[in-house]
Formats: sequence, C-alpha cells, structure tokens
Amino acid sequence: MILPFPETPSGIARVNLDIARVDFAAPQAGGRQGGVQAGWPLWAARFELDRSDPDSADLWRAFFARMRGRTRRFYCGDPTRRMPKLYRAGFAGMARAVGGAFDGSALGWSQTILPGGDARITLTGLPAGLEISIGDYIGFLWDAAGAPAGNFDRRTMARAVLPATAGAGGVAQVIAEPPLDPLVVPAGAVADFVNPVCVMQLVPEESELGPIGKGAALGGGRISAIQDLRP
Repeated sequence: MILPFPETPSGIARVNLDIARVDFAAPQAGGRQGGVQAGWPLWAARFELDRSDPDSADLWRAFFARMRGRTRRFYCGDPTRRMPKLYRAGFAGMARAVGGAFDGSALGWSQTILPGGDARITLTGLPAGLEISIGDYIGFLWDAAGAPAGNFDRRTMARAVLPATAGAGGVAQVIAEPPLDPLVVPAGAVADFVNPVCVMQLVPEESELGPIGKGAALGGGRISAIQDLRP
C-alpha cells in the first residue's frame, strides 16, 4: 500500500529534498583524488514542522500511525515546487507544438549520458517555447509488474540543474539530476511536470512529532524519509 503525503496541513516550516549518494573516496598513488559510487542515488526528504492547528495535528498523527514505522510507503514531492517555476498556475490554454492541448505531460522522452557524465533528458510533445527553469522537477510514472494498466504506482523524478527551452518542434533537452536508472525506469514511463513525486519510506529513528499542547495544537516535529526505488 502506497499512501499519499498529507496535502494541506499547516505546520511545514522548512523542507530539505535532496539527493542522497553513497560514495567512497578512491585516492591514487600519484595524489589524484577519485571517487566510486555505490548504489544508485536516491531522493531523501526532511520536513521540519512548527506549531500547527488542531486539524493539521490530527492529520500528522494519523499519517505517522498509518506508516507503521518502515512498513508502508508514501508518495512524496517538494511542496514548494509542485509545478514548474514559471507555470505555477498550470498549463491551461497551452497547446503542444505538434497539436493538441498540453496537460503537463510529454509525449515521449529519452535519456542520454553525456561524455562528462551528465544525464540529458530529451522531452518531446511540449509547447514551443516552454521554459524549464533550474529546480523544476520532471516526474516519471509507470506501472509495477502485474499492476492494472494506468495505475502508475511506481514514481520517481529528476530535477533540472540547467535551464532549457523547447524549440519550435516542441522538443527540449534538459540536464537533470539524478540520472534515471534504465534498469528501473522503463522507456514507456510517462514524463510529467504536474506534481512530480517519488515513492518514499519513513526513517522512524529520525522522525518524531512534538506533544499536543493547549488548544490541541501540535508542538512541532520532523519527518525524515528515503526513496524506495523499484521497477
């Protein structure tokens, strides 16, 4: 069971959503410093909560209870960037360069690892001139094996680290991190700019809720989670 992250509760004061890497130093005899990546980079999230209203306190406590420690998973994204920076109000009235209304999803995508190691994601079927800003997320959705078609229970995302603009044909090339694991993310996954999320697991030893105080308000807390990336 994959649960939603609480949508509208008050209390989130600070968000840290970044890429967790496990790297090892690999120094050479001549003095050159190298590094070795162990495993695939994953998204890690930390939400710091301040005092919240009673209704939000109920939502946070229910969320913690439903997680059952590390047992369950939930969908998590960046609440400060649910849409691209320049299109926070959505894509109403926008059309794809190849025709048809644009709903935030690309018609196709591919990834190329450049000689320097950067991941370049090519998106097709966008509106001409669509601007992708540094920090915008691209979500990827696909069905787990055996899941109903269109269930899209598997999710991950990549974040633009350089700006990009779709050309006249509606094609944009985005340098993004982390690279997509081709053994996990299928070529048929849907690339979408609307509310990108990934599947995460709670880190219980780094998460806690504060006490309930006067007026049934929550006294703060923190939520820590790590991505659960599966085919």
